[in-house]
Amino acid sequence: MLRVAIQEAGLVGQVEVGSSGTSWEAEGMPMDDRTELALERAGYARPFEHTARTIHLTELLAWDLVLPMTADHAQRLRRMVDQAPEGSSVPEIRMWRRFEPGADPEALPTEIAVDDPWYEGQGAFDRTIREMQQSVPGIIAFARELLEQR
Repeated sequence: MLRVAIQEAGLVGQVEVGSSGTSWEAEGMPMDDRTELALERAGYARPFEHTARTIHLTELLAWDLVLPMTADHAQRLRRMVDQAPEGSSVPEIRMWRRFEPGADPEALPTEIAVDDPWYEGQGAFDRTIREMQQSVPGIIAFARELLEQR
C-alpha cells in the first residue's frame, strides 16, 4: 500500500518502506492469502512480495518513522527504542491510524489501533485494507515534511 503511494507520489529513492513484526511467531511466513485477496480487491497488483520478519534494534534506529498497527506493537517498539545507546538517533513512532483524516490527536493507541481481522472472514480483511488506506495520504504528506526537514 505504501510502496504504491510512494511511487505515485514520486518519492521512489527518497523514501524506503519496510515491514517487520515485533515478535517472532510468523517469522519467514508469506503474506496471508486473505490479505493478498483484500489488497487485490482494493486495486493493488500482484505479486505481493512479503515475508514476515522480526524487527531488530539496529534497523529500528536506522528509520525515521515507524507506524505500529496496535498499542502492543507501539509499546514494544518504544521499549526497544529505550534500549538504544545514548546519543542514538531514534525514529518517531506514530500509530498508523494517527494519520487518518479526523483522527483525534489525543486518542490513546488502543483507540486508534488497526483492527486485526485474523479470526474473522474475508470481509474483515477487506474492511481492514479500506480502513488502512484512509491513512495513506496523511502518511505521504508527513513523509514529505520529514524530507523537507533534512
